[in-house]
Amino acid sequence: VFEEADGAQWAARVLEISRVGGWLPVEDEPLLSGAGWEIAFPLRRDESEVGLLLVDAQPDALTYEARALLELLAGQVAIAIEDFRLVEENIRLERRIAQSERLAALGQMAATVAHEVKNPLSAIKSIAQVMREDEYLKREYARDLDLIVGETDRLSQSVTQMLSFARTAPPAAAPRRADELLQSLAQLFQKEAAGRKVTLKTDFESDGSEIDGARAASVRDALSNLLLNAIQATPAGGEVSLSARMEGETLILSVADSGKGVAPEHRGRIWEPFFTTKQRGTGLGLAIVRKRIEEVGGEARLAPQRVGEGARFELFVPIRK
Repeated sequence: VFEEADGAQWAARVLEISRVGGWLPVEDEPLLSGAGWEIAFPLRRDESEVGLLLVDAQPDALTYEARALLELLAGQVAIAIEDFRLVEENIRLERRIAQSERLAALGQMAATVAHEVKNPLSAIKSIAQVMREDEYLKREYARDLDLIVGETDRLSQSVTQMLSFARTAPPAAAPRRADELLQSLAQLFQKEAAGRKVTLKTDFESDGSEIDGARAASVRDALSNLLLNAIQATPAGGEVSLSARMEGETLILSVADSGKGVAPEHRGRIWEPFFTTKQRGTGLGLAIVRKRIEEVGGEARLAPQRVGEGARFELFVPIRK
């Protein structure tokens, strides 16, 4: 099948000749005969070639009836290949629809839970802060009150993530130059990195590329989650890098850390909502990343990882210069 033989010179040559003259004896074609085949029958469906039927018999050894049978077989194989591709595409479409419905249900549930929890959390934090202003309570229960405030802050962050996941897209911002947007994000997370004794490095290509409002908001949301994850995954003394480059009209963003990386058994599940390996975490950070980038027609990937390396995530965002 041609998509599996993409780049093979002999396949390209057969395709070129078969468009003119049906089946092809390959004895006079070094690239083709060198592959060990004698005859090639193109697999055609609706005037387009989908592959090759290769035969190792000498052309003179095939009768007219045998060639006619092979041509008929090639036609049937072409139909089967195209039908299989259609079935595959239908399966992929059904899975995407099911995934969208599942994510919508999860988002609705997350939003409901978040709204139910948000107001009580605010009340608990406010009461604890008022109690800390009382000298007696502050002296007797300072550690407990600090714990209450800290835990309510942590839960509030989880609620914010749940609401972000439930939202279809962040509010559109004004158009931003790509390098300025990334620089502002780096400055925002410098304090978080410094507090954990982590170095945050940046590498931007400044070519004046601009991101429109909707994409800028989604990119900011996605990168914020990636940077926070990277900083939290990196031990003290480690390094997190944020880089960007343009390829055509695609902005390629990369966030890399020097932590333990992603375990092989987890690589296929990290994008799933609520999947987490942290003791404290919602498992929504990477789900939000993928959702935000796909909303603007882009793609989020976990780069291949060698032993001993940290994780590196790449975002491919289509923009116009």
